[in-house]
Amino acid sequence: MSRLADLNFFAKLGAAFGLMILAWLAPDWRWGLPYAALIVAGLVLDRVPGLRGYLKGAGLLTLMVIVSWMINLTIQGLAPLDALGVAAKMAARLVATTALFYFVMETSSPGAILAACSAARLPPIVTLVLSLLFGIIPMLRDEFERIADAQRARGMEIDDVSFLRKLRFALARGVPLLVQAIRTAHAISFSLSLYGFDLGTKRSTWRRVGWWIEPAMSFREPSK
Repeated sequence: MSRLADLNFFAKLGAAFGLMILAWLAPDWRWGLPYAALIVAGLVLDRVPGLRGYLKGAGLLTLMVIVSWMINLTIQGLAPLDALGVAAKMAARLVATTALFYFVMETSSPGAILAACSAARLPPIVTLVLSLLFGIIPMLRDEFERIADAQRARGMEIDDVSFLRKLRFALARGVPLLVQAIRTAHAISFSLSLYGFDLGTKRSTWRRVGWWIEPAMSFREPSK
């Protein structure tokens, strides 16, 4: 990854919101599709980890959005070509939005988020919510992949099958994923209690935080 991974969490989040607004302001698919493709190309050039899985998910999202919107708009009486244009515009918006916040999640470690929140003097509850939100989503995604690996280990063919069968198997992972999410939430709650987490206690960070968040502890040279 590039130096952008060490950018302050709030700077990345603000940039993501700004670029997302531009994506939603695109007048039609002729502007939206190239813009979304440019953002995805940026992820590829930046070599964001786990990009292969995201691209699969983005492709599935695009297909589902286009099909569902075309069916809905056609039923409402819109011409098929016009319905396709509206559906493509919406798909481009969603791909751009998910790509931007995927970058934020994948390049922001819980420690970097905590450091940025501490430097900004945010209330403890806001710090906790941001850390859990942007930390637990990658954990659940990794758990989703582990469930798929367990399916393969048990002899379930989930790769070289039709699209509908892949979709059915993906939906079947929802129940174990939900169970694991509840277990993870309980483990986090237990850990907070075990370590005496108190919202009234002010936290500090050993990292130097500015526009960039230093990934390691820094020491000053002793004065002579």
